[in-house]
Amino acid sequence: MKYFRSCIKWVLGLSLISACNLYNPFNTNTSDLDKLEEAQKCLNDEDYICAIQQYQEIKDTNLKNQKLCQAYLTKGGLKLEDLVNTLNKNSGTVLSNLAKELMPWTPSRSEDFDTAQTHCSALSASTGSDAIFLKTVGAFTRCAYRMAKADVLKGSSNSSCNLTGLSDGLLTSSDIGGDGAGALSGANPGMCKTDVDTCRSDMVLLSESELSSAGYTDLAGAIDKLPSGITNSSTDTVRAALRGTF
Repeated sequence: MKYFRSCIKWVLGLSLISACNLYNPFNTNTSDLDKLEEAQKCLNDEDYICAIQQYQEIKDTNLKNQKLCQAYLTKGGLKLEDLVNTLNKNSGTVLSNLAKELMPWTPSRSEDFDTAQTHCSALSASTGSDAIFLKTVGAFTRCAYRMAKADVLKGSSNSSCNLTGLSDGLLTSSDIGGDGAGALSGANPGMCKTDVDTCRSDMVLLSESELSSAGYTDLAGAIDKLPSGITNSSTDTVRAALRGTF
């Protein structure tokens, strides 16, 4: 737990975003070091776009993905308290709790978390425990934010995603919607198919054994308590499982 709490600080803090690195920056060449230094100056001014531009020019692929994963999570608005309040709890409600913490949903923040996950998921577990942690945070965050989207945009079938004006600023299991098996209808609208399928693709990436071996027992426990249907090939089954996280 102590290691978990110390490591998550760099994910969000402006001055701490370079801490707990996957790689020692002195293992990179001078050009990459220059980019890291310039990016840190940008972060000190809370200029994420500037920092991201510097990170995109890093030549070390793994280091580049690590930094961009961190930067886009932070740019999207993931806060330290979001992680402390949700991801370190051994609970099957971790996804819905995180989704509530991340509300409200906006297209721009959704794009940030999508991009973050592109870089987080590209990290190899073989590069260390921090890579495993980042991959997990990226997957949970993008899926949770897609769940939060159901407060403002729903579908009445798996071929529609156009029901707007339904937001009440609260996220409940009824927003995820569907009948008992997760099927949508006019009477039971809910989370759009593309968002449900995105959640499934993120949850498939999670590894309870990798997290346990790396010392992240709380996160491993949270994965263990997720509904089994959350990685099913059926969209309706996954939707029902997501509803079951509330």
